[in-house]
Amino acid sequence: MRLDADLLEWFRQQRGYQTRINAILRTYMKAHV
Repeated sequence: MRLDADLLEWFRQQRGYQTRINAILRTYMKAHV
C-alpha cells in the first residue's frame, strides 16, 4: 500500500505507528461494511 510521504512521516513520529495505522484502517473498514 502506498501512503503520501507527509502522512507516513507524521505516523512514523509515533511509537507503534504500523499498529496504529492498522487499527485506523480496521475501524474504517468496520464502519463501511
